Amino acid sequence: MTEIRQATGACIMGSATEHPCTYPATEPLLARTGGAPTICAFHAATEPLTVELEEMDVSASLVRGYLKGARRHPAAAPLVEALERLEADFAARFERVEKVLQDLEAAEFKLMRS
Repeated sequence: MTEIRQATGACIMGSATEHPCTYPATEPLLARTGGAPTICAFHAATEPLTVELEEMDVSASLVRGYLKGARRHPAAAPLVEALERLEADFAARFERVEKVLQDLEAAEFKLMRS
């Protein structure tokens, strides 16, 4: 394990916080193909959830903007209704994914960093 850590360096996750990840960087970030390893296996496994959270946040923000405009037009009532359902769906999905990430992070600290 020490040899891997020396060869690859530590995971970059949390490097600017009080609790940086100290595990060896064995995986590339999804956004960086073909690059040097920058994150550990745990963070590589949770990266898709983090990306999904970011995408949900952007999507929800766009829906809120569309809703603001659509609510100004009485003829857009069906569109407002559909956008409100979509906004609720995004919020629920965001909440679920955020909870899963929080649970995984808690387990990481409890099981891997204690």
